[in-house]
Amino acid sequence: MLYGLAHVVQARMPWIWDVVESINAFVCGWKIGNRNHLQECMTHGVRMADVNDAGRLADFFVRQPEESFRWFRPHAFDEKTLRKLLERKSYLIFVLEEEGEIAGYAFLRCFANGKSFLGKMVDVNHQGKGICTKLCAVGMNIAVKTGFRMFESINKENVGSMKASQKACDVLVVEELDNGDLLIEDKPRKNDSPTNLTN
Repeated sequence: MLYGLAHVVQARMPWIWDVVESINAFVCGWKIGNRNHLQECMTHGVRMADVNDAGRLADFFVRQPEESFRWFRPHAFDEKTLRKLLERKSYLIFVLEEEGEIAGYAFLRCFANGKSFLGKMVDVNHQGKGICTKLCAVGMNIAVKTGFRMFESINKENVGSMKASQKACDVLVVEELDNGDLLIEDKPRKNDSPTNLTN
């Protein structure tokens, strides 16, 4: 219900949405603190992105086929939007590079209520290498470090994304959403820390 209400407010009353976003970013920024302490969460060759990556990230999304966006439309993909998100304190964006090219993109969108939502995408030419699992593991590391609970919305047909999350975390299905997505909560693995993943 709140999920649907948020989309209505964003679409019909953007000025209210902007105020809410600003307040949320302030609270999350205070809770997260200096991002330098998140470097210890960066494993598997993943690194935090910054505003200098905006253009490269826009190019990353341009390279992806339309099919890649079937279940992944959390925000616009132009350089201006990406720069704004990289500057926003409630977004933690991280990437994995291979041979100087961004091969994987992920973000944690944090909320003042202590929840965060993970989004992840792997370049079409780099799939099947465990990159999605690594991004999820780093997201879990960040969530644990900052004290946010981590959730994802994954379509039931998006088997690869679900398997990646299950490899990196203990996954709990919270509910099935009206659009066919499963709302899941990711928790640290009981018997194997995400930072110890080798695949």
